[in-house]
Amino acid sequence: MSQSLRDDISWQSDSRDRQVDAFAITDEIVTEKPFSKFLDFLEEHSIAAHSALRGCTDQEIQQLETRYGLTLPACYRQYLLSMGHKSGRLFTHDHLAVTYPHVIEMTAQYREDVREFPDEAHVDLPSDALIITGRLGEQFLFIRCDDADDSPVWYFNEYDTGVRQVYASVLDWLQSTATEAEAAIESGYYEIYPDGTGP
Repeated sequence: MSQSLRDDISWQSDSRDRQVDAFAITDEIVTEKPFSKFLDFLEEHSIAAHSALRGCTDQEIQQLETRYGLTLPACYRQYLLSMGHKSGRLFTHDHLAVTYPHVIEMTAQYREDVREFPDEAHVDLPSDALIITGRLGEQFLFIRCDDADDSPVWYFNEYDTGVRQVYASVLDWLQSTATEAEAAIESGYYEIYPDGTGP
């Protein structure tokens, strides 16, 4: 594994070590109106004001579900409804493709790439998988739409065929990403990149 790839994988591993301290309110979040508490955390920590969020429409979500023949877990649906198009600085610190226009395309594009280059190493995604995050076209996170409420989040990359669960739930993924975003803000990342970094 190259050094750059080792550094890249910190995207979905190092943040978990920081999560316990940065999210002292996690237990409260889980037990009392989880998503609204998460949104409050984003505002309180200058990651995303409520006014900076722009969610998807019901029609857009229906288009996504129809395209892949899936029913989205409720927690991921809530994420899209709340911030599927704009989420402040939640995802602008690490080249992440995570907004609706990316999500509606990534799974289809990955499956097409596998069909076009079948001899290259690849992951056989489950039929109920939906890629929800891409990083530089090389690393991905996906959920499975086999539970009405929530889904764990899995990681894979284009360099091997391994898949591993990295978050217990969609909210766990969002909380961990918020921890990374908070750390980026505190480190002066946005003094160097005022608009953050896109996919």
